[in-house]
Amino acid sequence: MQELQVKITQAQVEIIDREKFEQNINEVVTKYQNYTVTASTIKDDKQVLANLRKLDKQVSDERIRNKKLLSEPADEFDKYIKQAIQPLKDIIEKIDVDVKEFENHQKMVRLDTVKAYISNKSAEYMLDPRVFDEKATEYIKASDFMADGMTLKKATMKNLDDMITFEFQKQQELEKSKSAISGLCAEYGMTDSPYIRMLRDLTLAEVFEQIKADYAFQKEKQELERARQELEQASQPKSTETQKFDPETGEILDSEQIPQNETNELRGAENDSDDYSLKMGLTVFFKDLEEKERFKKALSDSGFEYGKNYWVKGFGWLVQPLKQDELADNLEAITVKKASERQV
Repeated sequence: MQELQVKITQAQVEIIDREKFEQNINEVVTKYQNYTVTASTIKDDKQVLANLRKLDKQVSDERIRNKKLLSEPADEFDKYIKQAIQPLKDIIEKIDVDVKEFENHQKMVRLDTVKAYISNKSAEYMLDPRVFDEKATEYIKASDFMADGMTLKKATMKNLDDMITFEFQKQQELEKSKSAISGLCAEYGMTDSPYIRMLRDLTLAEVFEQIKADYAFQKEKQELERARQELEQASQPKSTETQKFDPETGEILDSEQIPQNETNELRGAENDSDDYSLKMGLTVFFKDLEEKERFKKALSDSGFEYGKNYWVKGFGWLVQPLKQDELADNLEAITVKKASERQV
């Protein structure tokens, strides 16, 4: 195809009386260089400004007219070339589309080849080949294939093998981590699902730390709740009465019944003629019987005698030690008295 050849004849532009034109401009500039606008001459001043603008416009219009005349050959040339070359542009565009379609097809063929290789290799490790769908696109360049564009290079196959092996090892480690998390959660009685999900962003050690922290927090909450419940229970009146048995028949007695031996003890307490001049109420809470016995022993070691427990039908709370004539209004009384007959 013959190349475009153009012959350009340089246009000649001649300004007639160039020196006279420049002289006229200079004379006008000199004349008005120090021109001053005043209130008394403002009307004439506006006319001077109009005349100067008219002169400037005349020069500018002439410049534009001549420039257009000079540009006409170039504009006509540009228009002609665009029209003449359009068919060539059309065929270029068509071939470009065909080339891109072919290249895209080749990429899809190469991608299918890579995916087939990955699928076969993944089957050896029992992996889901879809895991590698995104990474597979990194191995479809023409440089990853032999000259026929269909056969993978050995270097490419090795890279794919390494990728699959690494994924297999990663999943093995993941399963071990999941198992370890499940074991620790089972030991603590916790659900493992939320902690297994944490493996997406945290290491196994970090997840373990989170499990232990959550477990400690739950234990603390449970201890606080247990303490709260115990405090509530301790603040509520409780009957310290235990089930009574008839020593002769073995029958369980209700709160309205008193075995014969306790009746005798109560009568003995009621018939006691002790008269107290001082008293102090004392209520002590014990975790278990062993702690109660230690308290009684401590009293005994200090020289005090652990008194009788008075039981009165229909009343269910530990009361302060009282005089004998006050016992009928209370269920139990704990009295601690010294050998000198003085109530403490």
